[in-house]
Amino acid sequence: MMRAFFIFLLWAGFTQLSCGQSTPVTAADTLKPGENEHPVKAKFIPETDQRFFFFKNPSTGERARTNVWGARAGFLLPSNVKVGVGYYFTNQRAGGQWDGLNIRTRRLSYGTAYVEPYYFRRKYWELSTPIEAGFGTARYELEKGQEGNREIRRVWAVPLGVGVSFSVKFPPIFGFKPTRWFGLNFMTGYRLTLQGRVPSNPSTFNGLYYSVSPTIFLDRFYEDYKAWRSRK
Repeated sequence: MMRAFFIFLLWAGFTQLSCGQSTPVTAADTLKPGENEHPVKAKFIPETDQRFFFFKNPSTGERARTNVWGARAGFLLPSNVKVGVGYYFTNQRAGGQWDGLNIRTRRLSYGTAYVEPYYFRRKYWELSTPIEAGFGTARYELEKGQEGNREIRRVWAVPLGVGVSFSVKFPPIFGFKPTRWFGLNFMTGYRLTLQGRVPSNPSTFNGLYYSVSPTIFLDRFYEDYKAWRSRK
């Protein structure tokens, strides 16, 4: 699947190169310096959303990395406020005990609703504040001492978060448009996950965090795909 996707990227890029001057001018290309992009009407935007969080574990004082994988979809309003829903999951090695059992791993899976006002949406970068609230489950894998007997327990979880997000959008390189579908995201903020029963001395998803991750701008991909279809 991934190989086919990258082959498609190459094919699409060379198609853009071969069309050369026939590529339509986009709204972003007509922006004046210091002017923000914004849709004329509500624009539906699906997105992949992966975040590589670093939290400070209060039990050890060390920075612990937590990878969060997910996707979200919403509407970007003419006021440059995005609203929508998403789904996420993450696996994390966890410490501590629960009723005499050793905690091995924790998996958090949840749906979320978000509001994200954009302060700047420029051609090659954007700055926003995502505010999120979700509901899901925390799944714990427990092990009993040397016996190796394992048990699974689940509790409800309510993840909450607020942050500042800065994204860099890559430009086309030598007319190769697929590079503009990608970028980098830098995020920092505070997360709090409320749970049903919290076992003793667990690793945590809570607290101040920072995240650096690649990002895919599916709206840019769709714009280029529509332009290619119109030429066909």
